[in-house]
Amino acid sequence: MQTKKINVSVLSRFIACTLALSQPVFADDTSESSDIKEDSTSWGGSLSLGYDSNFFQESDYRSNRAVSLHGSVYLSFWDNYSLYANSGGYRTLQHAEGYYSTDTVIGLSRSSLFTFGGSGKIGMSGQFSIPTSEFSQDNHLNTAFRIQTPISFTLLDIDMTVAPRIRKNFHQYTTSPSGTVNISWGLSLLLAANYSYGDAFFFASALGGTTINYNGRWADGYSYGGSLGAGYKLLDDLSISLTLASSGVYTDAAQGTLGSFDIFDEAKATYSLGMTYSF
Repeated sequence: MQTKKINVSVLSRFIACTLALSQPVFADDTSESSDIKEDSTSWGGSLSLGYDSNFFQESDYRSNRAVSLHGSVYLSFWDNYSLYANSGGYRTLQHAEGYYSTDTVIGLSRSSLFTFGGSGKIGMSGQFSIPTSEFSQDNHLNTAFRIQTPISFTLLDIDMTVAPRIRKNFHQYTTSPSGTVNISWGLSLLLAANYSYGDAFFFASALGGTTINYNGRWADGYSYGGSLGAGYKLLDDLSISLTLASSGVYTDAAQGTLGSFDIFDEAKATYSLGMTYSF
């Protein structure tokens, strides 16, 4: 039983990281457009199918492989506002085989609160999480609310985004079933870059942050993740992509050194082959 929990937890983290970081700018707001006119409405969405794996051989007990499915939908309306929702899940192909859902997100965003320069804009979004994943349900999460303020601009034909985020969790209990104190607050910063050349596109992202538990204790270190990928538009509404991702934890040393900072952790590095249909 413990093996199942460990494998599912690790797998869900790398799939969530891959999905969140591989999409242009970031997954929640790909539907936003600064060209929406007042009183106009439009809607759309996407469906993504992926094969996700780490870099261990299939015969290695540390190997994790899965097929994932992710969907999103949005409704854009007056003055650059958008309602959006996304959810998904994955089926593990090794160890605790089965289908596992990820949390569902419902949010409201405005793509442009302020503009600056020739291409810069500052937006804002707020979203609620519905605990549809096994991990959130096991830890008795009622919901979570996250606010972010993306700052986007174009530099040398590269679309750049800097997005500070703050998340508040609402658990039924302050401690998890294992006895550890649950996370109350999460603070993070997302950096993303996207570049297109004809039908090809390239993207890179970095996400780092820290947490505070219900006892008011800050995490001992800073968690971080990053991804690098490329894709190609086969049709106007169909694309394929390859994403490489990794994550780790930075821990401050007690005295005198820079601490532990691993750019590449073999145990957490993953790749994802994906196909996305947009509508």
